[in-house]
Amino acid sequence: MYRIKVDPVNATKGYRWEGYTEDLPDDTTLGDIYRHSMEEFGRCQSKMHYDPNGEQCGWVFVKRMKYDDCNDTYLQETWVTVYQVTPEIRRYAQF
Repeated sequence: MYRIKVDPVNATKGYRWEGYTEDLPDDTTLGDIYRHSMEEFGRCQSKMHYDPNGEQCGWVFVKRMKYDDCNDTYLQETWVTVYQVTPEIRRYAQF
């Protein structure tokens, strides 16, 4: 099972706003996550890697967005981090 963390960033102005975390269904693959992210957040700009061991942990997507209150546009980066979640095993005492 995978969990994703999505962090949108206004790359033009240099700030980010609150993202969200989402648990995905058990049958979701990394390819499914990548394709859906491209549809939602634009083209893939780069991969994200863990510092200590260099393993890939997600992607950075980018697309041009329009401000809600005017006709100006900005470059939106979306950082999608993928976590593999192991389900909790709950053991109950038997009486």
